[in-house]
Amino acid sequence: MSLLGPSGSGKTTLLRAVAGLEKTDERTDRHWQPHGVRRHARSEIPAEERNLGLVFQSYALWPHKTVFDNVAYPLKLRKVAAGEIKERVQRVLDQLGLGHLGNRHPHQLSGGQQQRVAIGRALVYNPPVILLDEPLSNLDAKLREEARVFLRELIIKLGLSALMVTHDQNEAMAISDRILLLNNGVIEQQGTPQEMYGSPATLFAAEFMGSNNRLHGKVMALENGRRGSKAPAGACGGERARGLALASRRRR
Repeated sequence: MSLLGPSGSGKTTLLRAVAGLEKTDERTDRHWQPHGVRRHARSEIPAEERNLGLVFQSYALWPHKTVFDNVAYPLKLRKVAAGEIKERVQRVLDQLGLGHLGNRHPHQLSGGQQQRVAIGRALVYNPPVILLDEPLSNLDAKLREEARVFLRELIIKLGLSALMVTHDQNEAMAISDRILLLNNGVIEQQGTPQEMYGSPATLFAAEFMGSNNRLHGKVMALENGRRGSKAPAGACGGERARGLALASRRRR
């Protein structure tokens, strides 16, 4: 699922709340849960005990550690045996196409490779859910397109549940099964990429999800139970209708 919306809409705040890095109160929970569902006791679990993989927007790699040591860090914190660490880290690096780069440092890698190291560090301890905070924003246009395909294939291949923050609707539609569109801290609409693009529920959703034409009209009458409106081509608010008939129809 993607958390999609413009800057300041609350995407990263919501992601951080899921990760346990942002504390929420009862009022905030009601704000995100419009039906007033009470906060579950698990929301009090500290971030380090939630067993969630988190990929930061900046990647947050240790500059003095090698690729291998960066990926191995979560396992060392969990006091996993050295032999198992070596095996699991190498397996993850091979899955990400980084098997030959284990001895390099972050400054010796490209942006795309650094991104994969950050993803590997989040995956190495097999979390049930991986959280990604705008993981593609630091890549150039060409790498971003390649990374979209890579991320989508990786999520499907490993059977992961993923929650990703992005402000790019094309990115959300290319990677996600479902999209949650946020507007000023409120859920504007949610659904599949096809539903969000083809059947936007509000004007904000329509304008944010893609290009559209806005026609201003005036309701004149109801005919055969269907609402109709009339407006001239190029008409704007306040002009009188002169001949273009419009009618709302359900899109298939």
